[in-house]
Amino acid sequence: MSFFAELKRRNVIRMAGLYLVGAWLVTQVVGTVLPMFGAPEWIARSVVILLAIGFIPALIVAWIFELTPEGLKRDDEVPKEQSIAPKTARRMDRGLLLISLLALGYFAVDKFLLAPGRVAEPAAAASEAASGGAAPTTLSATATDPLAKPIVPGIAVLPFDNLSPDPDNAFFAGGIFEEVLTKLSRMSELRIISRTSMESIAKEDLEVSAIGRRLGVSHVLEGSVRKAGDQIRVTVQLIEAATDAHIWAENYDRKLDDVFAIQSEIALAIADQLKLSLSGELQASLKERPTQNQEAYALYLRALDTSRSWRGESDFRTLITLLEPALQLDPDFLAAKLLLVEAYGRMPWLVADPDGSFAAKARQLTDEITQRWPERPEAQLAQALIHYTIERDYDRALTAFQAMQARLSNHPMVSRGISVSLKRLGRYEEFLRAARAALAADPESPLAHGEVYLALEYTRRYDEALAFAERSKQKFPEDLSTVALLARIKLLRNQDLDAYLDFGKRAGVAIFAEDRRRLPVGHFVRGDIDAALALLKAEGQAAEPRNAAWIDSMRAELLRLAGRASEADLLAREAFAVVRDSTDVEQPRADIGAAIWYARAAQIAAIAGERATAMRWRDQAMASPPQSIDRRAAVARALSAAARALGDQEAAWQLLAPFAGEASVLPDAELRVFKPYYDRLYGESASYRAYMVKIAAGPTPTP
Repeated sequence: MSFFAELKRRNVIRMAGLYLVGAWLVTQVVGTVLPMFGAPEWIARSVVILLAIGFIPALIVAWIFELTPEGLKRDDEVPKEQSIAPKTARRMDRGLLLISLLALGYFAVDKFLLAPGRVAEPAAAASEAASGGAAPTTLSATATDPLAKPIVPGIAVLPFDNLSPDPDNAFFAGGIFEEVLTKLSRMSELRIISRTSMESIAKEDLEVSAIGRRLGVSHVLEGSVRKAGDQIRVTVQLIEAATDAHIWAENYDRKLDDVFAIQSEIALAIADQLKLSLSGELQASLKERPTQNQEAYALYLRALDTSRSWRGESDFRTLITLLEPALQLDPDFLAAKLLLVEAYGRMPWLVADPDGSFAAKARQLTDEITQRWPERPEAQLAQALIHYTIERDYDRALTAFQAMQARLSNHPMVSRGISVSLKRLGRYEEFLRAARAALAADPESPLAHGEVYLALEYTRRYDEALAFAERSKQKFPEDLSTVALLARIKLLRNQDLDAYLDFGKRAGVAIFAEDRRRLPVGHFVRGDIDAALALLKAEGQAAEPRNAAWIDSMRAELLRLAGRASEADLLAREAFAVVRDSTDVEQPRADIGAAIWYARAAQIAAIAGERATAMRWRDQAMASPPQSIDRRAAVARALSAAARALGDQEAAWQLLAPFAGEASVLPDAELRVFKPYYDRLYGESASYRAYMVKIAAGPTPTP
């Protein structure tokens, strides 16, 4: 008897077919069912590995043993006339048919009922769900997996691997990844996950299907870059997340000068694979090179990396030192021009542009962009940035950002601009929806999480804010801003001052402006005046001279409250000398931020005992008050401090009273927890005392 015939007689071939079909069905069911119960991915992987390991032993058992009425016996011990192998074969055939039918049934249900729901739900439904609406999810796992998102047409682009022998080429691979991501983000039909989130996800080494569920997108793009001399190979593959099927892959072997052409070809090929309809304008923009100069491009990429961190005055100065040389190398580098407009504009927005030179540069650069590329969306985006950062006209900025949503739906400046404009306008319910929508595009970003938290705090959803901050802390345990937000909500919701002060000690410096103001007050309430003064001194040492003078005036006021009058007088006189010698204080400027400077100057002069000067600067501050709630509050705080120093606590409280209870400025929870401090500032005001009686026993509201 031939070997093949013997395999058939011993039912080894039938066992192989039965095992393989059964194992396939088991893996498919496991892959569907286990995520519904939040089971870790290693369980599903273990099932697959065990099934693979068991295949050969199953065949060996089928070869050696035969199933008899008395159980398993070695095949050579069973007389041929007593063998029931043919009967067993028929049973196995029926079993194989049954399992095959079950497998086909599962395949049909998954292909025609489940898969369309995973990839075809409109992006609008996902946006509604991301913003807290009632849109249903499209993947059953989202009901039980807190990290899962509704699946919509979109792409998660994983950072490209650097396969070059020189590790320094990792920066080059990152540049290709950045540009592919930028080009794909112009396709408004797709949700494109931001670079920040993708770099975070890549560190977790998740499977493609898990990435799709985690980020709520239908496809994942992987790539690698190998650079040797002037030769480059870029390898990419597009994967359907739901099925782990590789639907497109390509190798690009080119000269280094063709790297931008490769990026354009990748974006166009993906659009073709996903059957996207691209306008002629969009196709042309996808084929554009960002710059002709590789050195300029390297500077731009470094500036982009800097822009993703928590940004203050020093960070924007770094951006400027990187982007100005890039534009000297390539004056037509539009993306670098746009980023430089924001960097210039942020300096006056941070009140760090005493002579107005940065504001002038921002306007000049915006004019150049508008004249050179009048039809490009970047021109409108530059104008929106000017409205926001320099003019502080948040209504106009919001209108401009919203007008660009259709053309630049995936651009981080647009989604962020809409969110923060709503925040500055005090439209907090809309801010919450916009912040959640921005989080959907950047779900692994601590900054995006921080904006959602702020929106929850500003809408007085303190219970929800606490739960959200705790989840964010678990997700980003080392991120200082996340730690700060959790400490803050514990302060406001639970009046946990000790935990808040402990955060301040561990942080070393405060992250948010609210914390820079509250932490010294917290130490003062606890009776540790030296700790309060040390925090303010450290902040002043890191500030621009006039800002440092303003902070010194606050230190002087605390010293007076602590009974250290001589120290307070000396510090106040030094601060006043700095401001008195600032020419722009006596020369009114047209920019909208001047009101804040006059108010702070009035505060410094009043604390220094310069009554007439303080009143003159106070009047100048009140002549053109800013429109946004945060800037009005900043002016009110400074003028209130001036009124206190001039001896009129009632007038001081009346200046601040419009903001009492305002969640983003002076929430009732803050007044209650810091009551000893505010009593010292406003205790002689009858209006203040009446307000404190009113809120003394009131609960913290949660809509």
